[in-house]
Amino acid sequence: MGTYVGVDWAAGDWIAFALDGAATEEDGWTVGTYPSVLNVWHEYRRADHILVDVPIGLPEEDVRECDERAKEELGDRRSSVFETPCRAAVEADAYDEARRLNEDALGRGISAQAWGIVPRIREVDVFLAEHGAADGTVRESHPELCFRGLDTAGVIDASKHDEDGLEQRRTVLAGVDAEMGRIYERIVDEYVEVDPAFARPISTNARDDVLDAMALALTAREAGDDLETLPESPPRDAERRRMEIAYHAR
Repeated sequence: MGTYVGVDWAAGDWIAFALDGAATEEDGWTVGTYPSVLNVWHEYRRADHILVDVPIGLPEEDVRECDERAKEELGDRRSSVFETPCRAAVEADAYDEARRLNEDALGRGISAQAWGIVPRIREVDVFLAEHGAADGTVRESHPELCFRGLDTAGVIDASKHDEDGLEQRRTVLAGVDAEMGRIYERIVDEYVEVDPAFARPISTNARDDVLDAMALALTAREAGDDLETLPESPPRDAERRRMEIAYHAR
């Protein structure tokens, strides 16, 4: 039957949303927050696909083709794709050093937003170095590319940071599986809109992260063995990790 997992960083923890391969029922999904990708792996190591919204293959001397292709595919939403820093920049201890190293290797600096996710890139890179069995199961994806593949009716035209954008993305998920709308509301009730505030597993600003994790998992389930990648034949980095973005066009 299979298990398909979407993982996104959500303001202090990873959120993982998992779907069984069968039609979604009350016991056909799980959600949780985890302090590390290693914790996610221990929970879901037998999953068919674990799609993670974080760069995996790291460039040495050129911009990744998958990032450029994803920008082309997303058009007006291309700003959601951060160009992946080179390996030396990811391993740097300070922003100024990382900017210099990236400029030397790739001919450009690093935005503050991209630097903000470097700890997560480094975490996943180290995890894969230490857990070779995860290679091929834990794969990079991008939520906006997944939503584009799921949005066959062209519903989405607003940012995920706006209320309209959140509702549009929820509508797209429910259009693929009618249970997704109910599931999203239940996750928000149990993880986001919790009083007192210190008891909330997820920040109230992380609704988009919930939807992103759901989109990744639903994409993996819809694709099954037919996940597509940008580019179609991805190159590998110096550590033999694929420089790809996995997605599925319905």
